[in-house]
Amino acid sequence: MEASSFEKSVCLQFNALMMIVIKGTLSSHRRQSARRSKHEVLFCELSEMKRMENGTNDEYFSDFVSFQVMNFTIRVSDEELGTALQELTEKQRTAILLHFFRGMNDREISELYHVSRSTINSRRDRGLKKLQKLLSERK
Repeated sequence: MEASSFEKSVCLQFNALMMIVIKGTLSSHRRQSARRSKHEVLFCELSEMKRMENGTNDEYFSDFVSFQVMNFTIRVSDEELGTALQELTEKQRTAILLHFFRGMNDREISELYHVSRSTINSRRDRGLKKLQKLLSERK
């Protein structure tokens, strides 16, 4: 049995409509992909520097040697240096930690401890010499 001309025309109209919908969906998908590719980059396409910039490193308290100096907590990540710092006197260690890890100058440290600037300078210098000696002995 042959389809009537009306059925053929309905079938052709349906096919034409489906082609329009498919083309519209395809172009919409292409536009969306182009828009997304402007803002997104595949992880495998990132340079090593960008990956390091966006990545995170897990830091655990066991990886550091911590020192409490006044109300500051100073963490030293080098275990060998941390162990050597523990062998210094409290005053020498404090002068070194505040100067090198907190970025304070002699005047600021001397105001904190109510001693002269030259006292802080000599504590730090003696501590550094002792630290150098301790670290060179371990190597």
